[in-house]
Amino acid sequence: MILIFETHPIQYKAPIYQRLQQLRPDSFRVIYGTDGSMRDGYDTEFGRKVTWDMPLLDGYPHTVLSNQRGPVLQGFRSLTGRGVFKILGDTKPEAILVAPFLFQFDATVFACARLLRIPIWIRVETQDEAFVRPKWKGDVRTAFYWLTYKAVAHAFCIGSLNREHLLRHGIKEEKITFSPYASPLTYPATDAEKQRVRDATRAKLGYQSDDIVLIFSGKLIDKKNPQLILTSLGLLPADLAKRIRVLYVGSGELEPTLRREAEKFPGQVHFAGFVNQSEMAAHYLAADVLVLPSRRMGETWGLVVNEALGAGCGVVMTNAVGCFQDFNNSERIRVIPDNSSNACAQAIIGLAKMPRSFNWSTPFNTLYSIENAAQALAKQIDIAKAQRAATA
Repeated sequence: MILIFETHPIQYKAPIYQRLQQLRPDSFRVIYGTDGSMRDGYDTEFGRKVTWDMPLLDGYPHTVLSNQRGPVLQGFRSLTGRGVFKILGDTKPEAILVAPFLFQFDATVFACARLLRIPIWIRVETQDEAFVRPKWKGDVRTAFYWLTYKAVAHAFCIGSLNREHLLRHGIKEEKITFSPYASPLTYPATDAEKQRVRDATRAKLGYQSDDIVLIFSGKLIDKKNPQLILTSLGLLPADLAKRIRVLYVGSGELEPTLRREAEKFPGQVHFAGFVNQSEMAAHYLAADVLVLPSRRMGETWGLVVNEALGAGCGVVMTNAVGCFQDFNNSERIRVIPDNSSNACAQAIIGLAKMPRSFNWSTPFNTLYSIENAAQALAKQIDIAKAQRAATA
Protein backbone atom coordinates (compact mmCIF):
# COMPACT_ATOMS: atom_id res chain seq x y z
CA MET A 1 0.00 0.00 0.00
CA ILE A 2 1.18 3.50 -0.91
CA LEU A 3 -0.24 6.50 0.94
CA ILE A 4 -0.50 9.75 -1.02
CA PHE A 5 -0.84 12.84 1.14
CA GLU A 6 -2.57 15.86 -0.38
CA THR A 7 -3.71 19.03 1.35
CA HIS A 8 -7.11 19.07 -0.41
CA PRO A 9 -8.85 17.68 -3.52
CA ILE A 10 -7.56 19.42 -6.68
CA GLN A 11 -9.31 19.31 -10.05
CA TYR A 12 -6.18 18.50 -12.08
CA LYS A 13 -4.94 15.78 -9.71
CA ALA A 14 -8.11 13.77 -9.07
CA PRO A 15 -8.16 12.35 -12.65
CA ILE A 16 -4.63 11.01 -12.13
CA TYR A 17 -5.73 9.10 -9.04
CA GLN A 18 -8.86 7.88 -10.80
CA ARG A 19 -6.73 6.49 -13.61
CA LEU A 20 -4.18 5.07 -11.15
CA GLN A 21 -6.97 3.14 -9.45
CA GLN A 22 -7.79 1.57 -12.81
CA LEU A 23 -4.14 0.70 -13.41
CA ARG A 24 -3.30 -0.57 -9.89
CA PRO A 25 -6.57 -1.19 -8.04
CA ASP A 26 -6.45 -0.59 -4.29
CA SER A 27 -2.66 -0.33 -4.21
CA PHE A 28 -2.80 3.20 -2.80
CA ARG A 29 -4.93 5.57 -0.77
CA VAL A 30 -5.06 9.35 -0.92
CA ILE A 31 -5.12 11.06 2.49
CA TYR A 32 -6.52 14.59 2.33
CA GLY A 33 -5.89 17.09 5.08
CA THR A 34 -9.23 18.73 4.36
CA ASP A 35 -12.08 18.88 1.90
CA GLY A 36 -12.98 22.33 3.19
CA SER A 37 -12.14 23.92 -0.14
CA MET A 38 -14.97 21.87 -1.69
CA ARG A 39 -17.45 22.67 1.07
CA ASP A 40 -16.67 26.35 1.68
CA GLY A 41 -15.44 27.04 -1.81
CA TYR A 42 -14.39 30.68 -1.44
CA ASP A 43 -11.27 31.49 -3.42
CA THR A 44 -9.67 34.77 -2.36
CA GLU A 45 -7.86 35.30 -5.68
CA PHE A 46 -10.91 34.54 -7.83
CA GLY A 47 -12.81 36.78 -5.39
CA ARG A 48 -15.79 34.43 -5.34
CA LYS A 49 -17.05 31.01 -4.32
CA VAL A 50 -15.67 28.27 -6.55
CA THR A 51 -17.21 24.79 -6.71
CA TRP A 52 -15.73 22.54 -9.38
CA ASP A 53 -18.35 20.64 -11.38
CA MET A 54 -16.27 17.49 -11.75
CA PRO A 55 -16.03 14.54 -9.31
CA LEU A 56 -12.93 15.09 -7.18
CA LEU A 57 -13.48 12.28 -4.67
CA ASP A 58 -14.96 9.56 -6.87
CA GLY A 59 -13.24 6.53 -8.32
CA TYR A 60 -10.28 5.98 -5.99
CA PRO A 61 -9.66 5.16 -2.30
CA HIS A 62 -9.36 8.23 -0.08
CA THR A 63 -9.65 9.47 3.47
CA VAL A 64 -10.39 13.04 4.56
CA LEU A 65 -8.91 14.01 7.94
CA SER A 66 -10.73 17.36 8.32
CA ASN A 67 -7.63 18.95 9.85
CA GLN A 68 -8.43 22.54 8.93
CA ARG A 69 -7.91 25.22 11.57
CA GLY A 70 -9.60 28.55 10.94
CA PRO A 71 -9.99 29.82 7.35
CA VAL A 72 -9.36 26.99 4.92
CA LEU A 73 -5.78 26.81 3.59
CA GLN A 74 -4.87 30.30 4.78
CA GLY A 75 -1.42 30.09 6.34
CA PHE A 76 0.99 27.40 7.54
CA ARG A 77 -0.94 26.48 10.71
CA SER A 78 -4.35 26.39 8.97
CA LEU A 79 -3.90 22.67 8.19
CA THR A 80 -2.68 20.53 11.08
CA GLY A 81 -1.08 17.09 11.13
CA ARG A 82 -3.60 15.52 13.49
CA GLY A 83 -3.99 11.77 12.89
CA VAL A 84 -1.06 11.42 10.48
CA PHE A 85 1.19 9.38 12.80
CA LYS A 86 -1.60 6.91 13.59
CA ILE A 87 -2.43 6.35 9.92
CA LEU A 88 1.20 5.71 9.07
CA GLY A 89 1.66 3.40 12.03
CA ASP A 90 -1.49 1.40 11.34
CA THR A 91 -1.01 1.15 7.56
CA LYS A 92 2.78 0.59 7.43
CA PRO A 93 2.90 1.63 3.75
CA GLU A 94 5.69 0.66 1.37
CA ALA A 95 6.14 4.40 0.75
CA ILE A 96 4.37 7.72 1.00
CA LEU A 97 3.99 10.41 -1.63
CA VAL A 98 4.04 14.03 -0.47
CA ALA A 99 2.99 16.87 -2.76
CA PRO A 100 3.53 20.42 -1.45
CA PHE A 101 5.57 21.80 1.46
CA LEU A 102 3.17 24.56 2.44
CA PHE A 103 1.40 23.62 5.66
CA GLN A 104 1.90 22.10 9.09
CA PHE A 105 0.14 19.05 7.65
CA ASP A 106 2.92 18.51 5.07
CA ALA A 107 5.69 19.01 7.62
CA THR A 108 4.04 16.51 9.97
CA VAL A 109 3.72 13.89 7.22
CA PHE A 110 7.37 14.29 6.32
CA ALA A 111 8.59 14.15 9.93
CA CYS A 112 6.44 11.14 10.87
CA ALA A 113 7.55 9.19 7.80
CA ARG A 114 11.19 9.81 8.67
CA LEU A 115 10.61 8.77 12.27
CA LEU A 116 8.93 5.53 11.15
CA ARG A 117 11.57 4.93 8.42
CA ILE A 118 9.00 4.92 5.63
CA PRO A 119 10.40 5.79 2.17
CA ILE A 120 9.37 9.27 1.06
CA TRP A 121 8.43 10.16 -2.50
CA ILE A 122 7.72 13.70 -3.67
CA ARG A 123 5.82 15.21 -6.58
CA VAL A 124 6.09 18.96 -6.19
CA GLU A 125 5.77 21.78 -8.72
CA THR A 126 8.67 23.72 -7.24
CA GLN A 127 11.15 25.34 -9.61
CA ASP A 128 13.87 27.92 -9.08
CA GLU A 129 12.90 30.66 -11.53
CA ALA A 130 9.39 31.40 -10.33
CA PHE A 131 10.45 34.39 -8.21
CA VAL A 132 13.13 37.04 -8.18
CA ARG A 133 14.81 36.60 -4.79
CA PRO A 134 17.55 38.43 -2.89
CA LYS A 135 20.71 36.35 -2.56
CA TRP A 136 20.32 35.70 1.16
CA LYS A 137 16.80 34.36 0.69
CA GLY A 138 17.97 32.16 -2.18
CA ASP A 139 20.78 30.77 -0.01
CA VAL A 140 18.39 29.94 2.84
CA ARG A 141 15.98 28.32 0.40
CA THR A 142 18.77 26.24 -1.17
CA ALA A 143 19.92 25.01 2.24
CA PHE A 144 16.35 24.05 3.17
CA TYR A 145 15.83 21.98 0.04
CA TRP A 146 19.23 20.28 0.26
CA LEU A 147 18.49 19.18 3.83
CA THR A 148 14.92 18.16 3.05
CA TYR A 149 15.71 16.21 -0.10
CA LYS A 150 18.33 14.11 1.66
CA ALA A 151 15.39 12.12 3.04
CA VAL A 152 13.69 11.64 -0.34
CA ALA A 153 13.81 8.14 -1.81
CA HIS A 154 12.20 9.04 -5.15
CA ALA A 155 10.98 12.16 -6.93
CA PHE A 156 8.49 12.66 -9.75
CA CYS A 157 9.21 15.69 -11.92
CA ILE A 158 6.39 17.54 -13.66
CA GLY A 159 8.56 19.25 -16.28
CA SER A 160 11.96 20.66 -17.24
CA LEU A 161 12.41 23.44 -14.66
CA ASN A 162 11.13 21.16 -11.93
CA ARG A 163 13.67 18.49 -12.94
CA GLU A 164 16.45 21.10 -12.87
CA HIS A 165 15.35 22.12 -9.36
CA LEU A 166 15.48 18.54 -8.11
CA LEU A 167 18.91 17.88 -9.61
CA ARG A 168 20.26 21.18 -8.32
CA HIS A 169 19.23 20.29 -4.78
CA GLY A 170 20.72 16.83 -4.52
CA ILE A 171 18.23 14.40 -6.06
CA LYS A 172 20.12 11.97 -8.31
CA GLU A 173 18.96 11.49 -11.90
CA GLU A 174 18.22 7.81 -11.31
CA LYS A 175 15.79 8.77 -8.54
CA ILE A 176 13.69 11.01 -10.78
CA THR A 177 10.72 9.85 -12.87
CA PHE A 178 8.76 12.04 -15.28
CA SER A 179 5.14 12.34 -14.16
CA PRO A 180 3.90 15.40 -16.06
CA TYR A 181 1.42 18.04 -15.17
CA ALA A 182 -1.61 17.40 -17.34
CA SER A 183 -4.97 18.94 -18.10
CA PRO A 184 -8.15 17.11 -17.03
CA LEU A 185 -10.16 18.70 -19.85
CA THR A 186 -11.57 16.40 -22.51
CA TYR A 187 -12.26 17.39 -26.10
CA PRO A 188 -14.45 15.91 -28.86
CA ALA A 189 -12.85 13.03 -30.71
CA THR A 190 -13.14 14.31 -34.28
CA ASP A 191 -12.31 17.58 -36.02
CA ALA A 192 -15.89 17.81 -37.21
CA GLU A 193 -17.20 17.66 -33.64
CA LYS A 194 -14.61 20.20 -32.49
CA GLN A 195 -15.60 22.55 -35.30
CA ARG A 196 -19.27 22.20 -34.37
CA VAL A 197 -18.51 23.14 -30.75
CA ARG A 198 -16.27 25.98 -31.91
CA ASP A 199 -18.92 27.44 -34.20
CA ALA A 200 -21.68 27.14 -31.61
CA THR A 201 -19.62 28.74 -28.84
CA ARG A 202 -18.40 31.58 -31.05
CA ALA A 203 -21.98 32.28 -32.12
CA LYS A 204 -23.06 32.33 -28.47
CA LEU A 205 -20.29 34.81 -27.63
CA GLY A 206 -21.11 36.98 -30.64
CA TYR A 207 -17.94 36.36 -32.69
CA GLN A 208 -17.74 36.46 -36.47
CA SER A 209 -16.00 33.79 -38.53
CA ASP A 210 -13.01 36.01 -39.31
CA ASP A 211 -12.55 37.31 -35.75
CA ILE A 212 -9.29 36.32 -34.07
CA VAL A 213 -10.04 35.48 -30.44
CA LEU A 214 -7.36 35.86 -27.79
CA ILE A 215 -8.28 34.02 -24.60
CA PHE A 216 -6.98 34.69 -21.12
CA SER A 217 -7.98 32.01 -18.63
CA GLY A 218 -7.33 32.34 -14.92
CA LYS A 219 -7.43 34.67 -11.97
CA LEU A 220 -7.46 38.36 -12.77
CA ILE A 221 -4.62 39.18 -10.39
CA ASP A 222 -1.31 41.00 -10.61
CA LYS A 223 0.74 37.81 -10.90
CA LYS A 224 -1.07 36.90 -14.12
CA ASN A 225 -0.65 40.43 -15.55
CA PRO A 226 -3.84 40.33 -17.68
CA GLN A 227 -3.55 44.07 -18.48
CA LEU A 228 -0.66 43.33 -20.83
CA ILE A 229 -3.09 41.93 -23.41
CA LEU A 230 -4.98 45.21 -23.71
CA THR A 231 -1.75 47.21 -23.82
CA SER A 232 -0.55 44.96 -26.65
CA LEU A 233 -3.86 45.33 -28.48
CA GLY A 234 -3.17 49.04 -28.75
CA LEU A 235 0.14 48.32 -30.49
CA LEU A 236 -1.26 46.16 -33.31
CA PRO A 237 -1.64 47.37 -36.88
CA ALA A 238 -5.08 48.89 -37.36
CA ASP A 239 -6.27 46.32 -39.91
CA LEU A 240 -5.41 43.45 -37.55
CA ALA A 241 -6.51 45.18 -34.34
CA LYS A 242 -10.08 45.58 -35.59
CA ARG A 243 -10.33 41.79 -36.06
CA ILE A 244 -9.04 40.95 -32.57
CA ARG A 245 -11.41 39.96 -29.80
CA VAL A 246 -10.18 39.44 -26.22
CA LEU A 247 -11.99 36.88 -24.07
CA TYR A 248 -11.25 37.07 -20.34
CA VAL A 249 -12.32 33.87 -18.61
CA GLY A 250 -11.98 34.24 -14.85
CA SER A 251 -12.45 36.80 -12.12
CA GLY A 252 -10.39 38.61 -9.54
CA GLU A 253 -9.41 41.95 -8.05
CA LEU A 254 -8.19 43.46 -11.35
CA GLU A 255 -11.51 43.06 -13.14
CA PRO A 256 -12.72 46.65 -12.52
CA THR A 257 -9.40 48.03 -13.82
CA LEU A 258 -9.56 45.82 -16.89
CA ARG A 259 -13.13 46.81 -17.63
CA ARG A 260 -12.17 50.49 -17.56
CA GLU A 261 -9.20 49.82 -19.86
CA ALA A 262 -11.44 47.77 -22.17
CA GLU A 263 -13.60 50.83 -22.83
CA LYS A 264 -10.86 51.96 -25.24
CA PHE A 265 -11.78 48.97 -27.43
CA PRO A 266 -15.58 49.02 -27.68
CA GLY A 267 -17.10 45.68 -28.60
CA GLN A 268 -13.74 43.88 -28.65
CA VAL A 269 -13.35 42.72 -25.05
CA HIS A 270 -15.65 40.21 -23.36
CA PHE A 271 -15.60 39.22 -19.68
CA ALA A 272 -17.02 35.72 -19.28
CA GLY A 273 -16.44 35.56 -15.52
CA PHE A 274 -15.60 32.29 -13.80
CA VAL A 275 -16.25 29.34 -16.12
CA ASN A 276 -16.39 25.85 -14.65
CA GLN A 277 -14.45 22.82 -15.90
CA SER A 278 -17.28 21.31 -17.94
CA GLU A 279 -17.51 24.46 -20.09
CA MET A 280 -13.83 25.30 -20.49
CA ALA A 281 -13.11 23.01 -23.44
CA ALA A 282 -15.73 24.83 -25.53
CA HIS A 283 -14.19 28.21 -24.73
CA TYR A 284 -10.72 27.05 -25.79
CA LEU A 285 -12.12 25.61 -29.01
CA ALA A 286 -13.83 28.94 -29.70
CA ALA A 287 -10.54 30.81 -29.20
CA ASP A 288 -7.53 31.03 -31.49
CA VAL A 289 -4.67 32.03 -29.20
CA LEU A 290 -4.11 31.73 -25.46
CA VAL A 291 -2.19 34.63 -23.95
CA LEU A 292 -0.62 34.03 -20.52
CA PRO A 293 1.40 37.16 -19.62
CA SER A 294 2.41 36.12 -16.08
CA ARG A 295 5.04 38.00 -14.09
CA ARG A 296 7.85 36.31 -12.18
CA MET A 297 5.66 36.07 -9.07
CA GLY A 298 5.19 32.34 -8.64
CA GLU A 299 3.82 30.90 -11.91
CA THR A 300 5.48 27.54 -11.27
CA TRP A 301 3.81 25.79 -14.23
CA GLY A 302 0.79 27.34 -15.99
CA LEU A 303 -1.75 24.55 -16.50
CA VAL A 304 -3.91 26.71 -18.77
CA VAL A 305 -1.21 26.20 -21.43
CA ASN A 306 -1.91 22.44 -21.33
CA GLU A 307 -5.63 23.16 -21.54
CA ALA A 308 -5.27 25.45 -24.56
CA LEU A 309 -2.94 23.05 -26.35
CA GLY A 310 -5.61 20.38 -25.96
CA ALA A 311 -7.82 22.54 -28.19
CA GLY A 312 -5.04 23.33 -30.64
CA CYS A 313 -4.83 27.01 -29.70
CA GLY A 314 -1.71 28.98 -30.42
CA VAL A 315 0.05 30.18 -27.27
CA VAL A 316 1.77 33.38 -26.20
CA MET A 317 3.37 33.15 -22.77
CA THR A 318 6.10 34.97 -20.91
CA ASN A 319 9.35 33.41 -19.79
CA ALA A 320 8.00 33.70 -16.25
CA VAL A 321 5.61 30.80 -16.91
CA GLY A 322 7.05 27.58 -15.52
CA CYS A 323 6.24 25.41 -18.53
CA PHE A 324 7.86 27.67 -21.13
CA GLN A 325 10.87 25.37 -21.57
CA ASP A 326 8.61 22.36 -22.14
CA PHE A 327 6.32 23.96 -24.70
CA ASN A 328 8.57 26.18 -26.79
CA ASN A 329 9.44 23.92 -29.72
CA SER A 330 6.77 25.09 -32.16
CA GLU A 331 6.15 28.11 -34.36
CA ARG A 332 2.65 28.26 -32.86
CA ILE A 333 4.06 28.84 -29.36
CA ARG A 334 5.72 32.18 -28.69
CA VAL A 335 7.70 32.83 -25.49
CA ILE A 336 8.15 36.52 -24.77
CA PRO A 337 10.04 38.50 -22.10
CA ASP A 338 8.15 39.19 -18.89
CA ASN A 339 5.99 42.35 -19.13
CA SER A 340 6.93 43.21 -22.72
CA SER A 341 3.86 44.56 -24.54
CA ASN A 342 5.86 45.07 -27.74
CA ALA A 343 6.95 41.41 -27.79
CA CYS A 344 3.39 40.33 -27.01
CA ALA A 345 2.05 42.37 -29.91
CA GLN A 346 4.63 40.90 -32.30
CA ALA A 347 3.76 37.37 -31.14
CA ILE A 348 0.06 38.01 -31.75
CA ILE A 349 0.84 39.37 -35.24
CA GLY A 350 2.79 36.21 -36.05
CA LEU A 351 0.18 33.79 -34.76
CA ALA A 352 -2.70 35.67 -36.38
CA LYS A 353 -1.32 34.69 -39.79
CA MET A 354 -1.70 30.97 -39.10
CA PRO A 355 -4.91 29.09 -39.92
CA ARG A 356 -6.77 27.47 -37.03
CA SER A 357 -5.73 23.86 -36.46
CA PHE A 358 -7.00 21.39 -33.88
CA ASN A 359 -4.20 18.84 -34.27
CA TRP A 360 -0.80 20.58 -34.47
CA SER A 361 -0.32 20.21 -30.68
CA THR A 362 -1.00 16.46 -30.53
CA PRO A 363 2.62 15.50 -29.62
CA PHE A 364 2.53 17.84 -26.62
CA ASN A 365 -0.89 16.61 -25.54
CA THR A 366 0.19 12.97 -25.79
CA LEU A 367 3.33 13.44 -23.72
CA TYR A 368 1.85 15.73 -21.06
CA SER A 369 -1.17 13.56 -20.33
CA ILE A 370 -3.11 12.16 -17.40
CA GLU A 371 -2.20 8.70 -18.70
CA ASN A 372 1.56 9.33 -18.52
CA ALA A 373 1.28 10.93 -15.10
CA ALA A 374 -0.62 7.91 -13.74
CA GLN A 375 1.61 5.35 -15.48
CA ALA A 376 4.70 6.85 -13.82
CA LEU A 377 3.13 6.45 -10.39
CA ALA A 378 1.98 2.92 -11.21
CA LYS A 379 5.46 1.79 -12.22
CA GLN A 380 7.00 3.15 -9.04
CA ILE A 381 4.33 1.39 -6.99
CA ASP A 382 5.35 -1.87 -8.65
CA ILE A 383 8.99 -1.23 -7.75
CA ALA A 384 8.14 -0.49 -4.13
CA LYS A 385 6.09 -3.67 -3.80
CA ALA A 386 8.87 -5.74 -5.33
CA GLN A 387 11.41 -4.23 -2.96
CA ARG A 388 9.27 -5.00 0.07
CA ALA A 389 8.67 -8.54 -1.13
CA ALA A 390 12.42 -9.04 -1.58
CA THR A 391 13.12 -8.00 2.02
CA ALA A 392 10.16 -9.80 3.60
